[in-house]
Amino acid sequence: MEKQTEEKRIDLLNGKIAGALFWLSLPIMGTQFIEMAYNLFDTMWVGQLGNQAVTAVGVAGSFMWLGSGIAMIPQIGGQVMTGQSIGEGNMIKARRFARTAIQLMLLIMIAYSTICIVFRHQLISFFRLHDPDTAAFAASYLSIVSIGHIVMGFNYVMQGVLTAAGDSKTPFKYNSSGAILNIVLDPVLIFGIGPFPELGVEGAAIATVFSECVVSLMFANFIRTDNYLFEDFRLFGRFERREAVRIVKLGAPPAIFNIGYAFISMVISRIIVTFGDAAVAIQRIGGQIESVTWMTCDGFSYAMNAFISQNYGAENYDRVRNGFKTGTGMVTVYGILATALLVLGAAPIFSLFIHEADVIAGGANYLRIVGLSQLFMGYELATSGAFNGLGQTKLPAAVGLILTVARIPMCYLLMPVLGINGVWWAISLSSILKGTLLNLLFIYRLKKLK
Repeated sequence: MEKQTEEKRIDLLNGKIAGALFWLSLPIMGTQFIEMAYNLFDTMWVGQLGNQAVTAVGVAGSFMWLGSGIAMIPQIGGQVMTGQSIGEGNMIKARRFARTAIQLMLLIMIAYSTICIVFRHQLISFFRLHDPDTAAFAASYLSIVSIGHIVMGFNYVMQGVLTAAGDSKTPFKYNSSGAILNIVLDPVLIFGIGPFPELGVEGAAIATVFSECVVSLMFANFIRTDNYLFEDFRLFGRFERREAVRIVKLGAPPAIFNIGYAFISMVISRIIVTFGDAAVAIQRIGGQIESVTWMTCDGFSYAMNAFISQNYGAENYDRVRNGFKTGTGMVTVYGILATALLVLGAAPIFSLFIHEADVIAGGANYLRIVGLSQLFMGYELATSGAFNGLGQTKLPAAVGLILTVARIPMCYLLMPVLGINGVWWAISLSSILKGTLLNLLFIYRLKKLK
């Protein structure tokens, strides 16, 4: 087992930088693409149930997004400290941080899941949906997917700490298996194929939770057999307070940003609802399409985090600088291609997911406007990962949160002139500002690194 684990790990401290970043990020991007495919298929299947179902899943999905933000506390903090400890050559310390991150995740997500289940109706009422049936569907969907928050959080931490150790292949294999299982189960449980009953929106939620549980079982078996990062692992062993505090300090800023991002998105969703439930469906479907860029660059952010954290811990500062330059170049190429795809193919792409002409026209406008910001979204995510690798998580979180909050007044400034397109322009312009500013700030930080 030790030999197999070594074969999966990539040496981030030596050798060619481009190759290390590419091979580390490729499985993560592959995972993101498969999960993106699941999200798109899920949207397509749910879309067959009508606007009500799409809106319900989109609203309830906001709380899954919020949960993933909360999960970033142990995920990011655990990844940074595990990577830096490995770079220092201290495996005992790395194992302590990995175990503490898992323990902390379970405590946090059990509490969050309980809140979502008990107060599901009150949480859904925040959006002030016009149709009571849509609100009921959303509450039902939320009550089911909330059960999966615990295993989802565990899977996030495992992906983070294994990537920090240079192993992105194992998370790719497990997460991809779960996403494919979800793709298969969705139509079976939504429409009632074979012996299974027709469950509609609830079927989509059950498919998601079951698939996440399967992935968690795979990771649990990996822990049981691994002799590198999880040697002598005991889930209910001593809870290291000092390590937990360090993890929270590093993970809290990006988590606060993502929680704030989710909350701001909920506020913007309330603004969008004033244009009708169809506008919410446009945002839901458009966001899933746009996730082609977001998920890919978010995966690359994990690789940047791992690469820079290990080399920073080993004090390989020239390699840190060159790694950022190489990574930025890779993101630039991808961002330009993503912008061209969304801007030039807006209407045909959107028509794949829904058949109502007015929704397609509105969705095409969404993709053309938001598509202009794809390169800068890539810069934002990759640079945030680089900052996190240095253990400097506050600055990118602060910049991201401030400029994301700015979307709200921008919406009110632009809507009187541009209508619903003013909301899309507010989202696009804030992404352009975030990506540009964070990139410049990291370049400045590199000049001070000695």
